[in-house]
Amino acid sequence: MPSYIDAEVGIRNCGDDEQQYREAVRIVCRYGDEKKAQLLRLMQERDYERFLTEIHALKNNFATVGAMELANRARTIEDRCKSGKRDGVIEDGFVLADDYGNFIEDLKKTVKQIDKEEGLVAGDDEIARSFEEIKACVMEGRFDDASDLFEVLAFFNLPDKMEAFVDEMRRSLLEEDKDGVLHALKKYQTGVNA
Repeated sequence: MPSYIDAEVGIRNCGDDEQQYREAVRIVCRYGDEKKAQLLRLMQERDYERFLTEIHALKNNFATVGAMELANRARTIEDRCKSGKRDGVIEDGFVLADDYGNFIEDLKKTVKQIDKEEGLVAGDDEIARSFEEIKACVMEGRFDDASDLFEVLAFFNLPDKMEAFVDEMRRSLLEEDKDGVLHALKKYQTGVNA
């Protein structure tokens, strides 16, 4: 874990169950990019009511994994927003969102390490089959199904060389961008055959 995450606190927050803690880390990591995008959108729209809900959830996510300094910063923003003292709330939210992005990147590295330790490494054939299933869903316009398949695959430790492709695929699926998904898949297939 990165130095600013206290795993012992996180494990305590997960009922002193290390396996549950590892799963919590995976879940926070899996939805991190999506949650950050949603938080940024709400701040840009100055939607304080929904922003308050998201910053509360973010505070809980930080605390769950033991990132207490970040949890305390989110709590401060939440408390100010609740009290109606909104001056600087959005600006502070943007700074926290940047740190949240770094936090998610750190968690991704941690999850890869956990997966290696637990043997959750997908083989090339399994990855290829999963992407073919995702492509079939996208071609049929079933983006929710494609996203679900992609998130299941994200539980596995994918090769580092696939990181840019995976990010592009995730963004395209979130935006329900059929052409973007197909472009990302083509890049994946070209890279595999190179």
